[in-house]
Amino acid sequence: MHELLLYGQVPFGRHEQVLKILAGVAAMQPRRIIERRIIYKPLREPEEPGSNLRRGGTQAVAVKQTKQTPAPSLYYTKLVQKLLEDEFGTEDGLPHEDGKSLSADVADGDDPTWSHLFEDLPDTGDRGVSIRFSNSTDFLSGDPHAFMIASGPNSFVTEYYVEGHRYVHGNVIIYLHRVLHEPGVRNVQTAPKVNLPSFASLDLLDPSGSYILEAKVRVLDFNNAAVSESGVDELKRFQKEMKGCVELSLPDRLSLDPRVKYKAPHAPATNAQARPR
Repeated sequence: MHELLLYGQVPFGRHEQVLKILAGVAAMQPRRIIERRIIYKPLREPEEPGSNLRRGGTQAVAVKQTKQTPAPSLYYTKLVQKLLEDEFGTEDGLPHEDGKSLSADVADGDDPTWSHLFEDLPDTGDRGVSIRFSNSTDFLSGDPHAFMIASGPNSFVTEYYVEGHRYVHGNVIIYLHRVLHEPGVRNVQTAPKVNLPSFASLDLLDPSGSYILEAKVRVLDFNNAAVSESGVDELKRFQKEMKGCVELSLPDRLSLDPRVKYKAPHAPATNAQARPR
């Protein structure tokens, strides 16, 4: 699955106005969406850039030139949990229960609430929209956190929440949202919370309260030129429809880079010695 994307920013003071405009454009009432997003990092560290190209080299020996491919990148991945506001805790809620686990069990007839999300680095192609490969897999049972820890193996990084409203306009999925987080736990939390904090206790990641408008078209058969170009054209038509209301633009692809960055090891400190002249 590939995603075609454009982004815009909506100041807090215009949020209600833009909600009504989008309802008119999409001819539907907004659907409230709250998601919890949990980030995981592979336990294996990425290799030094170019290290695989130097591997196995020799001097003074003629060898057949072979095409060498770069080392595969490592990526941060996410668990996504769909939530309702009444699933959050209260101000005097119960403390964390040690030994209790998360559950993705789905009853017959219910939609899955947990999924695993992979997003690639956006393409460098210049089509006027951001293009990236993504894959989402639903969980139907079990402990999603335990699966993520064992499957990588991965380590927990952090978790945050996204709240907003979603519309569907033709094939364009419109998501007007902002990011929330629980203050004071980022540096001490070692696993996803079993008991959620109260919704009122969450803080805005952007103190200004601004919203992000994401416009997305999903394309299953991206290698079909007619299908992909049709998706690009539809997204650009929506961009023109919103002109004067919200300016949608192509984001910096590196700001959406989910790859784990290589960090050079720190050289051991040595005492400087004076060199005689």
